[in-house]
Order: sequence, then C-alpha cells, then structure tokens
Amino acid sequence: MQQSLRRDSMMRRLLLLRLVPSRKLQRTFTHSTALRTHLRGRPQLPFLSVTSSRSGRVRYLTTERKAQLKYEIKTGIKYTGYIWIAGFSLLAAWFAIVQERLERRYPTPHEWTFRTRMDFRGGNCARFEPSPGKITDWQQVAWWFETTVKRLEDPNIDGQGVKDAPHEYPPGTKDVTAKSEEWRRGYYEAMMGYAKAAEHMDGWVLDKSRNIVFPPGTMIGPSNPFPKPLPPGFKGAPREEDCELRFESPDAIYLRILSTPGFTNRQKIEAGLAYGSWLEYKGINGPASVILEDAVNLAASERPGLPAEPLDKKTWTLSEAAGLPSENLLNALTAYATFRARQGALDSALPILVSILKARRSLPPPTAHSSSSSNSITAALNSNNNNNNNNNGNGNGNKPAGARSAGIWSTLTAFLAPPPYPPPPPDGTAPPTRDALDLCQEAALSLHIGEILYASSPGSREEGLGWTREAVDVAEEQLHQLPQKATRDSPARAACRECLATGLGNWAAMVRKLAREEEEEKEKRQKKGTGAGGGWFGGLWGQGVARVEEVDRWAAEEKVIEERQRRVRELLEDLKPPPRGILSFFQA
Repeated sequence: MQQSLRRDSMMRRLLLLRLVPSRKLQRTFTHSTALRTHLRGRPQLPFLSVTSSRSGRVRYLTTERKAQLKYEIKTGIKYTGYIWIAGFSLLAAWFAIVQERLERRYPTPHEWTFRTRMDFRGGNCARFEPSPGKITDWQQVAWWFETTVKRLEDPNIDGQGVKDAPHEYPPGTKDVTAKSEEWRRGYYEAMMGYAKAAEHMDGWVLDKSRNIVFPPGTMIGPSNPFPKPLPPGFKGAPREEDCELRFESPDAIYLRILSTPGFTNRQKIEAGLAYGSWLEYKGINGPASVILEDAVNLAASERPGLPAEPLDKKTWTLSEAAGLPSENLLNALTAYATFRARQGALDSALPILVSILKARRSLPPPTAHSSSSSNSITAALNSNNNNNNNNNGNGNGNKPAGARSAGIWSTLTAFLAPPPYPPPPPDGTAPPTRDALDLCQEAALSLHIGEILYASSPGSREEGLGWTREAVDVAEEQLHQLPQKATRDSPARAACRECLATGLGNWAAMVRKLAREEEEEKEKRQKKGTGAGGGWFGGLWGQGVARVEEVDRWAAEEKVIEERQRRVRELLEDLKPPPRGILSFFQA
C-alpha cells in the first residue's frame, strides 16, 4: 500500500514538472568549459553544417579604401601623362635638331613649305648619308625626290606661278621663269637628284596587286620569257599584267631638265653632261655624242663678243686668239674629249686634251676674294667676329662688357636663326682661276694624255709614263698643301684624291706590263746565250753590269710604286671611322 502511494506521488510530480516550464538555473562557476566541450555528442564539421543565407556580410570597400584608390588612380594618371608629355617633348626636340642639322647641310629655299623642304632634305640624307653599315637605298632616294618634284609642280602646294611648257617641249616640262632664283635652283637640284636616282632604279617595276617594287628582269610575262631569280628578301615573282614602271625613265627626266625654261646655261650644260654619261653607260653612243656636242656648242656660244671663235669646229680644239676660255667650255670640252677617247678616237681626242691643258695652265692665279670661303656660315661668323674685334680696337680680346654681351647675343641669334640660303654660284661664263681644284683637273688631263700616249704606240710608252708620273706628283702635292681645316667632302680634296688614286693605278699597270715584257725578254736572252755578261769578254769590257741594270729597270720602278702607295695611303683613306649610330652602344 505504501509503495502504491509513493508511485502515485512520483507520477504527480513528473506531470507537474512537464506542465510547469523549467527555469534552467545553472551554476556556471561550478562547471568546467573543457568538460562541456568534450560532452558534445556529434562533431561540428564544415561539410555537415547547412549554410545560411542570413550570414553576416563583410564590407570590403570602406571609405578609407575608396579615398586611397582615388588617390592612387589620380596619381597614376598624372605621372603617366607626365611621362608621355616628356617623351613627346624629347621626340620633338630630337626631330627639330635633326632637321636643323640637315637644313644646314642641305639648304632649301625658305619659300618652300615645310613638308617639301623636309622631303628634299630626306632625299639628300638618304643619298649621301646611308645608315651605318649599309649602302644607299636608291628606291628611298627616288621616292623622296619624286615627292619633292610633284609638290613643287603642284599649283596648290608650292607650284604657284608654274606653267606648262608649250607642246613642242617634252611631256611634263614646266616653265619656271616666273619663280625666284632660289626656287628655280632648288627645283633644279631636286630634278637632278631625281634623275640620278632614276638611273639606279631604271627598269624596276611595281606589282599593283601587292604594292611591292621588284628589280628589273624578274617579271614573268611575254616580254621577259627568261626571268631572273628573285634576290633574297623578295617573295613571289610578279606577273606582267600586274606590273608597271615604278619611276620615270632617266631619259624623260633629263630631257625635261634640258628643255625647262628658266634654267641657266650652266645648269643645262651640267644636265647634258650627266645625260651623255648615262647614254654612254647604256651603250647608246650616237645620241650620247650628239648631247655632248650640244653642250659644247652651248658653252661656246655664251660669249658672243670675243675677237674670234673660241672653238675650232673641225678639230674641236680651243682657239688661242679668242682668249681664255670659260669654265663651262672647259668642263664640257673635257667631257667630250674623254668620251672620244673611250670610243677609240685617240687621234682626235689627244689634240683636244692638249689644247685644254694648255688653256688651263694659262689661267690667272686665284685672288684673295675668290679663295675665301664666303659660302660657309662658320667662316662668315668668324669674319664678323674678327671685324668686330678690329672695330673695337681690342686686338687682345679685352672687349668691354657691352661688346662681349653683344657678341654673345649675336652668336646666339645666329645659331638659333634659320640658316640663310647660299648665294648663287658663278654662271660659268668667266674663265676660272688656277686654284687647287684647277691644278687637280690639270693632273687629270695629264693622266688622260698619258693613257692615250701609252696605248697609241709602243714607241710613246715612256712618254706616257712621264705624263702619268707628273700627274701623280701634282695630285700628291696639292693634297699635302690643302689645309687641314678643309672639309673631307670639298671638291678640291675629292678631285685630288681621285686623281692620285687613278694615277697610281695607271702607273702601276703600265710599269707592270713593261716589267713583264722585260722579264720575257730576259728569259729569251738567257735561252739564246746572248744575254748581258754571257760572253767571255762581257765583264772585261764593262758592259755586263750596265745591261743588267737596264734590264732590271722596270722591276725596280715597281718597288718604287709600291713604296709610293704605302706613303700616300693616309691621304687616300679616311682614318676616322664612320659613325655607327646610337645602336652601336648596344652591340658587341
């Protein structure tokens, strides 16, 4: 009975506990955290937990971070702009310096537009100053000069006032008489440069389908049944139906120059000599002779007031009764005489050359005015400074402060100001002076005469050798007398170098042939037993040694020539190495 009562009371308490919520009163200070951690029933692993979409978000782009990013972006843009501006400024400064240097080296008329002047300077630079280690790219030269000529003939650019010549002139000829002298001189130089480049680009074709220029003889078509193999760097031979000539022919350009109204007689004579040389190179000797004769007749008709005709029409020799010949006549007649000599007409060429040499030796010596380099800007500045020093009366250079500042300011102004266009050269109607250039031209005439005498007959070989030796001596003497300050590309130095190198080559070839004949003659005498000193009494009468010396004459002269060539090597070669460019610093 008691047990049943206890059971009932226990059930009531349990029922009461379920009806009344428990307060979960715990005494946390009596429990250990480590024990509670170890009492968890199941482990909490990441792949067993369910992800909740209401998890807290992290704020990455805070206000401070935004400000930092804005500062970094602005700073990067600013310094990038500074770098680009500095780079463009350096490129602009470099371009301006290069153009200024080219303008002082290859001056252009100031009335031309900047683009035309830049094209003209680019053509001369590509022609005379190729990249270090490379040869002249005549395709680039022809493109520069072609662009220049087209802009000068375009009435909308630089051809205002240029008219088309009458119909009887060659096609494309312009009348430039309305333009200034500087414009016409620049136009003539551009045309001559274009003609010289067209000589090297004669026959080159343009493949219109690919816009590529190919060398002559590589085109495939009926007119060229046996095409040449393509040079390295070219791919795919062009077809004739897709090709056209890239540049004008040299004949068309030279004929336009010879027929252009407004050019001087000297310009036309120089163009005629260049055209005759081109025709001779192509093997067209008949028209070449006609062109050269026309140039000589034009030079002879420039001075109508002479007491006599300057030229004998039958022998083409100069007449002493007419006085001193003009510079144009001497140059044209020399070119015609050498042309006749190359064609084998030695009997008619020799009197012409002798008359030219006689006329040149009778020329007056140069005066102080003619020998001064007035065309040089540096010389002009130096002369101005010297005049200022003399006017101030301070020969020792102790000038006042105002004079020194004025001199510095004038020098700075002359340096920053555009260089003036050089004055026109002499027209060639007056006789030249006997300066260093003329003396080297005399030596060249002696070389021609020596060649003709040596080749005309065996009896005149030694006389031809004498003329050649004299030419070598004169050329070497003039090279030694030229001032060291003279430019390497001066006409006198170039002419003397060419004359000296050619003279030494001719002299060596002549003596080599004579030495070979001498050796053959010596061998013949030894075989026959009749040589010098071969008899019993050869040494007794003293004839053996003399005969040996006479036989070995040309062999000894060969050694003299070799020693001469070693001695003048410094005069013929530029010891200063050519510039390699800025890329040379990065090369081994």
